[in-house]
Amino acid sequence: MMWPLNKEFAFTIIDDTDDSTIDKIKPIYDYLKSKNIKTTKTAWVYPSRDVYKGGVIQDNDYLEFLLKLESEGFEIQSHNVGSGDFRRDEIIQGFNIFKEKFNRYPSLHINHSGNSDNIYWGYKRYGTILRFLIKLFKGQKRRFYGDEIESEYFWGDLSKTHIKYIRNRVFGGTNTLKYDPLMPYRDRNKKYSNYWFSSSDGHTITEFNNLISKKNIDKLIKENGLCIAYTHFAYGFLEQNGLINRQFKERIDYLSSKNGWFVPASEILDHLLKFKQKDAVNSFYINMLDYRWLIARIIKKVKCGR
Repeated sequence: MMWPLNKEFAFTIIDDTDDSTIDKIKPIYDYLKSKNIKTTKTAWVYPSRDVYKGGVIQDNDYLEFLLKLESEGFEIQSHNVGSGDFRRDEIIQGFNIFKEKFNRYPSLHINHSGNSDNIYWGYKRYGTILRFLIKLFKGQKRRFYGDEIESEYFWGDLSKTHIKYIRNRVFGGTNTLKYDPLMPYRDRNKKYSNYWFSSSDGHTITEFNNLISKKNIDKLIKENGLCIAYTHFAYGFLEQNGLINRQFKERIDYLSSKNGWFVPASEILDHLLKFKQKDAVNSFYINMLDYRWLIARIIKKVKCGR
């Protein structure tokens, strides 16, 4: 891959907004800004309706914080309109509120946890083989309706119109492109979506620090690769004394000293799209991604117990 400005690799972070407050995450963003690493943050429009808490766009202080981040080169994107179940009319209104506040609709989306309005979630995320196995052994304990036109949670038309990129699989390795070399891609079986992409697992501070170890960054550079690190800055990045985790700072320092392209996820995905001769993938590729994802999940279960 040829990266802009003769950069040797690309790196970004997608920070999910779960349990996010200004106090918990502002120091992290201030530090990233000081290292000229610009990333992506997801946000909710409405207050939470379940166990997840955190700031939302309708909170004036939190909105001001988000707008400042955007003015500094970070991007704000969607993690559903809120935490919990939201009906179609609420989702439409949520999209309009987002546009009112940011002068644009969200263009990148990540499904949140167990929301019934998630789009192509649960067993529908996967290809034919893994989908069959999940339905066979796990059944359909929880369904997701964002792509089902007869449902009160349907918003597939909004997704097709406004959302350019949706995140699906998460892999354990640092070089996301090594696991999903054709991203972003279209999946013909998901008609209410545009492009899909994958990410690398930095779920909590422990996983994130492991993901960007010196060894892994050196390998990423050697492979001329891309890391889209998926994490939650509210999950332990600040110590109990209010200071940023020391190991995180050391690893960000090392990362930022290298010749990397540090821009938000959408900018990187737009760049990848320029090099694609055809954008739709076949079922073999989808099933291959599922196999790699399943191996990554088993490894994580053994290592982390979840």
